[in-house]
Amino acid sequence: MRCVVCAWRVALVYGGGASGYGPRRSVPPALGVPHMPRPLSLLRHPLVGRLLALSLMAGAPLGCVTGTPSQELSYSDQAEAYFEAGQQRFERRDYLEAMRLYNTVRNQFPYSRWAALAHLRIGDAYFEQDQNAAAVEQYRAFIQLYPRHEKVEYAHWKIARAFYEQMPSEFFILPPAYERDLSSTRDAVRELRIFLQRYEQSEYAPEARRLMRSAQRRLADHEFYVATYYLDRDNPKAAAGRLTHLLRNFPGLGLDAEALFLLGKAYLQLDEPGRALTAWTDLIEVHPEHPRAGEAKRLLEARGLNATPEQNSDEGQGG
Repeated sequence: MRCVVCAWRVALVYGGGASGYGPRRSVPPALGVPHMPRPLSLLRHPLVGRLLALSLMAGAPLGCVTGTPSQELSYSDQAEAYFEAGQQRFERRDYLEAMRLYNTVRNQFPYSRWAALAHLRIGDAYFEQDQNAAAVEQYRAFIQLYPRHEKVEYAHWKIARAFYEQMPSEFFILPPAYERDLSSTRDAVRELRIFLQRYEQSEYAPEARRLMRSAQRRLADHEFYVATYYLDRDNPKAAAGRLTHLLRNFPGLGLDAEALFLLGKAYLQLDEPGRALTAWTDLIEVHPEHPRAGEAKRLLEARGLNATPEQNSDEGQGG
């Protein structure tokens, strides 16, 4: 009788509405989650149905199966059944139980095709719980253990995603992200760049480019913030260095016009009008519709620096 009750317990825990969870909820998958076998209601899954039936006949439910069930079900079928059970728990956000089931697949069925997928899904479970460092560790271990697996590209993508998720948040009660330590943001840019270099044509590449642009904008915001800090404290040389770094390493992110304008001001404070002229001429020619372009024109005229293009070039070289 104890084994029959145990079998029904398995049905209740891994089955449908009797588990106390009510109707199945549709969980938005993590961005770019690869195709996995869709979690099934295990009471209707043929493999689990066979496991439960054999458990009742043999007096040993799933989880304490010995003897007859292992003879009736193939090694692969048992591994798949446990994997599908993990998938269902994952879909219901019961990540700890999902991880337990995935680890069962890895430890008890290491030579099945499901072991690799279970390893990957453990990384996904960590990722969904915002345990990004642990997720990265799992994904990297997966790549090392299964370097030729079809999901290696996905694992690389999720590593980059996990690094991106570790960047400082923009929570409204905290200082802006660009004012805080940005080492994790630099790590995210590095990992996204590595991914794009390896998988330029990947289905995840467009999203990777979007995330990298977002991370780079945070780095650019930081450089701009520090530059204005130096200008406000009468340190134009340090400000010019920061602004030059921004323009060279983070172009096209929406800060070019403002950076060129402040760079011209910094050079004027350094008594280098030729370089100021070059910066503001670039601003006027490249961003003619930007409000700072009109302001730069007025400042140039006020200082008598409205030179011809040839003179601009000569003065810029001389400065």
